[in-house]
Amino acid sequence: MKSVKLFFLLCAFGAVSGNIRAQDVSVAARADIVSSYIWRGLYVGPASAQPSISLSAGDFRLGIWGSSSFEGAWREFDLYAGYFIGNFSVLVTDYFFPRDLPDGAGSSYFKLSEHLFEGTLGYSLGESLPLSLAWNTNFAGDDDYSSYFEAGYAIQAGDITLDLTLGATSWAGIYSDGFALINASIKASKEIAITDTFSLPVFTQAVLNPDTKDVFVVFGVSF
Repeated sequence: MKSVKLFFLLCAFGAVSGNIRAQDVSVAARADIVSSYIWRGLYVGPASAQPSISLSAGDFRLGIWGSSSFEGAWREFDLYAGYFIGNFSVLVTDYFFPRDLPDGAGSSYFKLSEHLFEGTLGYSLGESLPLSLAWNTNFAGDDDYSSYFEAGYAIQAGDITLDLTLGATSWAGIYSDGFALINASIKASKEIAITDTFSLPVFTQAVLNPDTKDVFVVFGVSF
């Protein structure tokens, strides 16, 4: 079964690559520095650098995203491929988490069973109603097929953008023991002018996980 899933995943990447070669490609690179790594209401790691690079061509997008804690206790390396048409999007993500750092022991990147694959369906209502919806399900590397649903709403308040998020898991899996609201957050973002031609995007986010009864405040800056 895993071989079949891998076959379809490779076909999807091949189809995306073929389309990209036929079109002009735009490349974007960025990096975030965060005071702690909070993901879908869960604590993942301490203060980290999170670089990324993406290639876009038409409705297709390929990217690499990573996270590395400054103390060397956590690393993550993700690949993703997405197709965007109108307000809809389809995304496949390959998550990989090296373990037992910094001594180097742990997972092999070339061992497929050490990877986690997730499929995402997204829908955005557009500028008239800045509401976005996304359903995420692990389809390989997770026998529970853990799933996460999220709704987000953006509000512009002067030069500050407020992002409101509610996220829940639908059944028992890596997020919780059953259906649960695991992520309620508010994120305030703005750009701080450094010079007339350069500004620095920063954000502060408050996160509540009603399931674990935990709270977080995260500060981040983007380059």
